Amino acid sequence: MRIVQYLNGGQMGCGVQVGGDVFWAGYGDTLSLIRDGDRGLETAARAAAESDPVQYDQLIAPLTNPGKIFGSGVNYRSHGDEDPGYVFPDEVVWDFIKLPSAIIGPGDPIVIPPTDDVIVRKPGSAAHLSEHGFAVDYEVELGVVMGKRTKNVAREDALEHIFGYTVFNDVGSRSVQFHNRQADLGKNFDTFCPMGPCIVTKDELPDWEQIRVESYVNGERRQSALVGEQIAPPPVGIEWLSSIITIEPGDCLSTGTPAGCGTFMNPPRFLNPGDTVTVSASGIGELTNPVVAGEARTRPKA
Repeated sequence: MRIVQYLNGGQMGCGVQVGGDVFWAGYGDTLSLIRDGDRGLETAARAAAESDPVQYDQLIAPLTNPGKIFGSGVNYRSHGDEDPGYVFPDEVVWDFIKLPSAIIGPGDPIVIPPTDDVIVRKPGSAAHLSEHGFAVDYEVELGVVMGKRTKNVAREDALEHIFGYTVFNDVGSRSVQFHNRQADLGKNFDTFCPMGPCIVTKDELPDWEQIRVESYVNGERRQSALVGEQIAPPPVGIEWLSSIITIEPGDCLSTGTPAGCGTFMNPPRFLNPGDTVTVSASGIGELTNPVVAGEARTRPKA
């Protein structure tokens, strides 16, 4: 099934997408469906089969309230090779988080704050800016949505704990990310976690190694790779992560990006207001977001 969330008159619903139609899935939100386990999937299938297509104003992110989103900074060798000084670790790396407050859905704008809005920590200190301002970059990533409470699971059993797959655009400010290693801050500006366009349940994508992730900026392809090229594919990553942290239903994994980010181009090519970014995964779909400039806010004088 293809699970979506939608708004209709300000009311959110969870639906099953079939072609161009969306049918109510029997739940007000996707997290409730996921937490119901197999019964949730059965309820969604039955409700969709028995209902007429819903009328909705817009599709939103397919999961707006995950508890945790874990990110892997370098999980494709091609991405690590872009940085001549990068030393590959000898274990799976989960080195940042994304927050639910950063999530946006299909068509929602990625907002780049104005550079005069940056907070300087103390007089005379360097603002978190480069010659490129906030140096906002894109990263297409396969998203794994977990379906069961998971602790100390072996990689051989990890797929049984997955609910489905989606697409993340791991947008980040390199100026903040690389300043004193503040990756979590740099990757969690409001709107910096586009997600969607749907969640495809794992039964529809059994050959997950053959999922191809791609990114496009203004129609130009920037990234392309298979999930099977990952250094630590989802089962391996889940094994390591669950040995340390309990993963709950609805938690997500953003599983790394391949080569082609703007940071490592010569010269660098960062996102600017007026750009359009599309990230996609075969079998899941495309997620497109415009890039806009945020409004400057007036700060009180010191």
